[in-house]
Amino acid sequence: MALKAIWGVVGAGLLALGLAGPAAAQNFEAILGTPKPFSEFPKPWPLKKLVAPGKLTVGTTGASPPRTFVDPATNKLTGSYIELFTKIATDLGLQVEFVRLEWAGILPGLAANRFDMGCDGASWTADRLGSGQFLMTSPTAVNATVGLTRKDTGIKTFADAKSKTLGGVRGEIYFEGAKKALPGTKVTEFPGMQESLIGLANGQADMIAVNLSNALNVLETAPNKDQLMMVGPALEVFPQSLCVNPNQPELLVAVNLLLANYRADGSLKAILTKYKTPTAEVELLDRIGY
Repeated sequence: MALKAIWGVVGAGLLALGLAGPAAAQNFEAILGTPKPFSEFPKPWPLKKLVAPGKLTVGTTGASPPRTFVDPATNKLTGSYIELFTKIATDLGLQVEFVRLEWAGILPGLAANRFDMGCDGASWTADRLGSGQFLMTSPTAVNATVGLTRKDTGIKTFADAKSKTLGGVRGEIYFEGAKKALPGTKVTEFPGMQESLIGLANGQADMIAVNLSNALNVLETAPNKDQLMMVGPALEVFPQSLCVNPNQPELLVAVNLLLANYRADGSLKAILTKYKTPTAEVELLDRIGY
């Protein structure tokens, strides 16, 4: 039978079922029912290469609010991504164990088999996606490179910072991208976000390059927030994801399935926006095909 004739038969069948034409989407929804997360996965998932049996060991800075930070009232590690990692561990039938260290040690720690997972939202780059040192999950959020400055510096755009001192966290992609965008600018490196903010406040840096999530949190919660302002427009916009030990591709499959479920049932958005994170971080994933 000719291809055209075959398609005619198929098309007629679809039309008879109400699955072709303008109302197709509505009819499919009626037939398939309410979208539901996929539940037919192994419980517990057979993960044979965990750093410690029965545990999901996660590397985190504990110093990047609202994603990961120490609650001063309880002195306990908390934050949106701490909750996300904890939920992943629970749904995999594992106990979560967090290891705190500086950001610069997390990706090498995954490569050295110290952790099963890490990264409180690592931005995608060609080098990272192609790295043999760690694996990257499907995106959990969208983020962007912006600046934070004191209102008395006169900096309103990144171009205004060319004659100033640029600061940021050593090794972070936002800081590295800002340095490339502002060649010749004097730079000061800091070991973590809190040190960057202190450096900005005491004049070691006139502007620090940070991600949008951190910037919004600082402008909401910092004691000196009234003295600070955000600098834009954003240099880059990134999909962000979690990172997985390169020796554990089966863990990557399991986490990707769970993240898809969390998108479907709304729990990803609920967790990530619980700590005043903008809903756009999750909602804009649709704009980049996720």
